Amino acid sequence: MPNLFATFVLFTYPLVVIVLFRRMPVSNALIWSIMGGYLFLPERTGIDLPLLPELDKDLIPSLTAAIMLLLTPKPPMRRNMDVRGANTRRGQAPVATAAVAVRHQPSVIANLCIATLFIAPIGVMLTNTDWVVFGPRVLPGIRLYDAFSMMLSAGVMLLPFLLARRHLGTHEAHVAMLWTFVKVGFVYSLLILIEVRLSPQLHRWFYGFHAHDFVQQIRFGGFRPMVFIQHGLRVGVFMLMVVIAAFTLYKIRASNRPPLGRAGQSATEAPKDKGLPLFVGIYFLAILLISKVVGAFMIAMIFVPFLMMTKPSQWRFLAAVTALLVLLYPMARSAGVVPVERVYNLASIISEDRAGSFRFRLNNEEAMLERAAQKPILGWGGWGRSRVYDPVTGADITVADGIWVIVFGVSGWVGYIALFGLLTLPAFAYFFAKGQLRYAIASQGLCLILATNLVDLMPNSGLTPVTWMVAGALLGRFERRDQSETQHTENPRPGVRRRTNLAVASPRQARRRPTA
Repeated sequence: MPNLFATFVLFTYPLVVIVLFRRMPVSNALIWSIMGGYLFLPERTGIDLPLLPELDKDLIPSLTAAIMLLLTPKPPMRRNMDVRGANTRRGQAPVATAAVAVRHQPSVIANLCIATLFIAPIGVMLTNTDWVVFGPRVLPGIRLYDAFSMMLSAGVMLLPFLLARRHLGTHEAHVAMLWTFVKVGFVYSLLILIEVRLSPQLHRWFYGFHAHDFVQQIRFGGFRPMVFIQHGLRVGVFMLMVVIAAFTLYKIRASNRPPLGRAGQSATEAPKDKGLPLFVGIYFLAILLISKVVGAFMIAMIFVPFLMMTKPSQWRFLAAVTALLVLLYPMARSAGVVPVERVYNLASIISEDRAGSFRFRLNNEEAMLERAAQKPILGWGGWGRSRVYDPVTGADITVADGIWVIVFGVSGWVGYIALFGLLTLPAFAYFFAKGQLRYAIASQGLCLILATNLVDLMPNSGLTPVTWMVAGALLGRFERRDQSETQHTENPRPGVRRRTNLAVASPRQARRRPTA
């Protein structure tokens, strides 16, 4: 039961959002509003109004940010001609370069997925009017009111995505997001150290209750921190995102170093992007280790070495392969293609308790997949109709952990492809991106962050507003990519001079080429 302070913090958070928008650029304020609300507001606290979605930590930050964005005046449009003279030598005239033409091309696939998420509840309602009976348990059919509630839930879920798609689709916003991950992650690392030593107590100390079952946070003879998030697993996933962000900023730092002692600058990152030293990423990796979240740490052991040993232009391969596997996971799981036994044997080596937990999840997934196979197109709808119950006692005998099996059971293939198609679309978009966008370190690093979240969504249900914000920011930049980011260049590597890019052309080359 939340105390008075929890309610006070939740409903005064809009004032914090207002201050952020008054003191920060719009993109930074939006990032801090969504991420701060997710990380520090109380769980299981809110007001559930009739016919409206619950006002809680998922809705209040995004809704307040949306209102502030509507009230914030738009910046003036840039002129068609940009005179760059800041870096010219003394005595030379500044170089006139053509303004970059922004190609705002909204993704048809993304809009189709969004429309499907809002329209699919109608189909779910029409195909689930029957009552479901399991012994003494009777589950009602889906009504028009339930379909409307599903639409509102989709709107609340997608709001961070839509805001980020509209306002965080720039290189500067992507770099700011990486820095925000690191800054907030450092604060959270201190709180994690407290709870690792004293057990998960911060949420109870501040807000009067435990956000989840305390017993589930006891791991490996110690404690798994929860801080102010619903479960310790989600804390591990967030710290995994911080780890990838820190190592991405290290790669930005490395790309800004002059090659072989000569003057050089990354072709895709601005000179002000200083990056981070390597030890910061190692520190966050150690914090993730002591958080005792085995799954998140194993994902880090795959992604971090790949990130460090490959070029940023190659990160898109791992992100796209991960997205494809996630998108096809229900089909592969139903066909028995997924090597679950090998994963179980690996978990047995680490811990028998972890292996038992993994086996428990597999058994529940198989039971729910058999139930979902009865209505594979549009699913069973809400009211727990997609779950499995004892036919005699009516007791619920399944526990759904992975968000994929929950969505697949409730909305079928239509809902699953719409939701995960929207989440995986940025990874595919950056895989097929051309020109400088393929070499943008910050954006490609965010693709890896999104990919790590997608992997975690298979065994867990941690689909958070931060995940949607990252996906929206990536798609927004791809849709608003300018002409220079899609040009074919012969050698777009960092530190190597381009021959066809007006932004780095010499005065003589600028005079020869038309400025459009």
